[in-house]
Amino acid sequence: MRLLLLLATMGFHAFFGVAIMGGTGLLAADYFGNLGRTWGPSALLDQQMGGAVAWGIGEVPTLLVAIGVAVQWSRSDARESKRTDRAADRNNDADLNAYNDMFAKLAERDARLAERNSKLEGRS
Repeated sequence: MRLLLLLATMGFHAFFGVAIMGGTGLLAADYFGNLGRTWGPSALLDQQMGGAVAWGIGEVPTLLVAIGVAVQWSRSDARESKRTDRAADRNNDADLNAYNDMFAKLAERDARLAERNSKLEGRS
């Protein structure tokens, strides 16, 4: 779930950054357009560069965190597998034996039903 949340966050950052980068209108133009800045790029170009920064800065750390979560997930899965294997060794695979016994009983029941059905078909 964490990994999916991070991937969704990456998608949002990409969409947001690209939308700001490609915008041709100034956000909050009545405020930013009236600042009267004489230095630096125009307000629109500054906004577009901000979109690029939001996209780039948002993606790289989120990707690193997503990789970290994937590694943690892998390690957790490996620990869980080892724990399950140790438990199976301690109880002589009781869960596996119970699982196999269940299928053996189902197979016996199916065989009895098939035998009964063939006897019924033989009478008619």
